[in-house]
Amino acid sequence: MATEHFDDYLTNIIEVIKDANRVKSSDIPNIDLYMDQVTTFMDDHLGLFKRTESDKILTKTMINNYSKYDLLPPTIKKKYTNDHIVMMLFIYYLKPILSITDIKELLYPIREMFADGTHPDSINNLKEFHDRIVESENTNFHVFEERMNDTINISKTMFEDVKDSKQQELLSIFAASYLFTIQASAQKHMITSLIDGYLTKNFSNSEKPKDSKSKDGKSK
Repeated sequence: MATEHFDDYLTNIIEVIKDANRVKSSDIPNIDLYMDQVTTFMDDHLGLFKRTESDKILTKTMINNYSKYDLLPPTIKKKYTNDHIVMMLFIYYLKPILSITDIKELLYPIREMFADGTHPDSINNLKEFHDRIVESENTNFHVFEERMNDTINISKTMFEDVKDSKQQELLSIFAASYLFTIQASAQKHMITSLIDGYLTKNFSNSEKPKDSKSKDGKSK
């Protein structure tokens, strides 16, 4: 295996994830934005899941769909508030993993909590709620990094008996990808189990979000 090249490449991937911009409340303008301004803001501040430069972080069609499926509250004179921006940030990170229905189940009670003034005294608004999560992710990234490195090391050592370095590297790349997929599937199962088995039973709302797609329907 071309150990140095392979190791350096994997290390760089982890560093990219670690250094990727996480939007903080201080980054969000303190004024309401029109749709074009929202898409520009997202393009300027996000990009972790972009595979190519041509990929779009957020489009007008996406925003309209989020509104259609009641993921976002109504706009105010066609402008989007700070709460809208935070909700779209949550959606951005949730949608690669969860269906639009699952995202709605997670977001709706949070949205209502802050909309009706029943939020905790220690958290004034959705921006502060979002900041607390982002700060925790940054502080505890070493836990995620250690888990990724452990998986990578396992994938490399399991084929040490293969003499051909190229074959060894190819097998390790597949093994690492497969192990990461298994981990992601297990984590997704944890989330959907929390939603189906606990959230919907213990935090039901008198007014549920509008139904749209099936449970497996993906957000656009």
